[in-house]
Amino acid sequence: MTKLTGFLLTICSLVLVSSCSKDPVKLEEENLADYFNLEPGKYTIYQLDSLVKVPFNDTAFTTVSYQAKDLVDTIITDGLGQKSWRIFRYLRPVNSTDESDWRSDITYFITPTRNDVQVVENNLRFQKLVLPITQDKVWRGNSHIATTPGSSLDYLDAWEYSYQAINEPFMPWDVEIDSTVTVLQADIAESAYEYSPVDIDQDGYRTHSYEVYAKNVGLIYKYLVHWKYEARTLNGNGTPVPPYPSGNKLGFGITMRMLSHN
Repeated sequence: MTKLTGFLLTICSLVLVSSCSKDPVKLEEENLADYFNLEPGKYTIYQLDSLVKVPFNDTAFTTVSYQAKDLVDTIITDGLGQKSWRIFRYLRPVNSTDESDWRSDITYFITPTRNDVQVVENNLRFQKLVLPITQDKVWRGNSHIATTPGSSLDYLDAWEYSYQAINEPFMPWDVEIDSTVTVLQADIAESAYEYSPVDIDQDGYRTHSYEVYAKNVGLIYKYLVHWKYEARTLNGNGTPVPPYPSGNKLGFGITMRMLSHN
């Protein structure tokens, strides 16, 4: 009996020592794919508002609206050898309810990996979500894109993505969605309000972009506005010089609000 008791005490001591020598058990990290609904036939319908220049006007923009449907097709292998989901986007008039009105627009790809979710659209690879999903996480989401100064993509340079709201509700339209995450992608302003320069006699610049993702749904809200303003030129007596008597503004914008999904 004494030998048995000693043996059991020895075993217990070894278990305790072994337990103390190991790091604490880590909780399983969140699966980024949970913020999407990647199954064949799944779709999300949005109202898509596109901000475009008014023809023959140096500074005015207008909004053109559509309905957009993003439909999950199938898994393919992308150019990097990764498994990606192919997504078809269709557009129809904003007030249409006729299924025959949908017209093919673009095809893009969603690639969920162990550490991030990448989206390739128009041959541009964006790193939309990364681990860990924490308030202090910052990453260069456009680092796979060639943002050569002076090119049409230079406005994407050095964007620092960050999580702004985690596991919070968000209302993209009329219905509140639980458990969402907001990703701020860029918030840059120089002598600029959201859509107009502070002073028409000073150059201005505005880039503001963020997206909201919901668990088991995907993208439910997207906002992007980017424009540059070139101040009007004045002659010696202080009057504007053609061709830009009111300055010149170039840019674009897009807002997508989820209407429904299956």
